[in-house]
Amino acid sequence: MNFFTILKDILAPKKCYSCKKEWHFLCRKCLDKIWYFHSICPVCKELTHDFEVHFYCKKETVFLDKVIILSHYQNKTIQKLIKDAKFYGRKDILEDISLYLWEKLFDHIEENTQDIILIPTPMYFWKKLKRWYNQSEILVKNMSKICQIDYNNSLVKKTRNTKAQSHLSKIERMENLQKAFSIDEKLIKKFTHKTFIIVDDVVSTGTTLNEISKLLKKYGVKKIYGLCIASD
Repeated sequence: MNFFTILKDILAPKKCYSCKKEWHFLCRKCLDKIWYFHSICPVCKELTHDFEVHFYCKKETVFLDKVIILSHYQNKTIQKLIKDAKFYGRKDILEDISLYLWEKLFDHIEENTQDIILIPTPMYFWKKLKRWYNQSEILVKNMSKICQIDYNNSLVKKTRNTKAQSHLSKIERMENLQKAFSIDEKLIKKFTHKTFIIVDDVVSTGTTLNEISKLLKKYGVKKIYGLCIASD
């Protein structure tokens, strides 16, 4: 923590969105009160071990191995935290959430930190320019600092501007993302032996995560997990 961060915390301390106590946007006590997301298969939504895709749910169109989720998007506190961080410039909210995501991740994986690489869900350059930042990139950077895990923000890029996924059906989402991502072919060769963790804020059907996973597995990546703050 640098001097300016400390000064900011003294002059304008963080306050928990739920209980209003200082020093965290979401304190651990309030986080513990929020209903944690059960370990479910991202395909059939039934209970599973460590958020893994059931072996009988693995089809030719499913490329993710698991999707680890911290909490429920229906929770009003979680909703407001994500919206403020994503749309209203409150990037410092993501610092608190990064710690909780890291803890959630290591409760549900067996890999060592040196065997993992974190990547953000990429944003189309024009959208990122208008917002000034990609919240997934901030989460990845913060998590990397906390637990000393490798990360890469340029390995996967979004090459086409797409419609917002939230208002589309599952089939429309799949069509919307076709050929929307690209991979740095030279760079990917350095990381194919690693377990990839794709980090995002909210996941619904998992179409975006799966499309990126499809591309990564095409280049030889064996294991790919999603890690998200919330899902509905």
